[in-house]
Amino acid sequence: MAARSPITCHVLDSTHGRPGRNVPVKLEALNTAANNTWSGLAEGLTDADGRVSTLLDPSHQLVAGVYRMTFQTADYWASVGVSGYFHPYVQIIFEIAPGAEKQHYHIPLLLSPYSYTTYRGS
Repeated sequence: MAARSPITCHVLDSTHGRPGRNVPVKLEALNTAANNTWSGLAEGLTDADGRVSTLLDPSHQLVAGVYRMTFQTADYWASVGVSGYFHPYVQIIFEIAPGAEKQHYHIPLLLSPYSYTTYRGS
């Protein structure tokens, strides 16, 4: 298997039954040494399949801690002509436990104008 980013994501538009294309995504880590501020790690844009598989270099070593992935959903809804959506962006905060830093983390976002669901994917 080819090397991949240790953190990837996927957006699925559950209203229209298709991938969420061209959704801006930002990955950050919580910096507890700097008054719990967020430090930017990477930014990307979902591809035609709704995925960002190149957020981090495959050699990037994750560290235990709290991470935040922000999906700019307002940009997506505007691009598909949907107005009146409830979430202009979605932030998913997750933790990488000590000892689990070498695992792969996939963050799927199932999106509709008035709700969203997420889970730890594979």
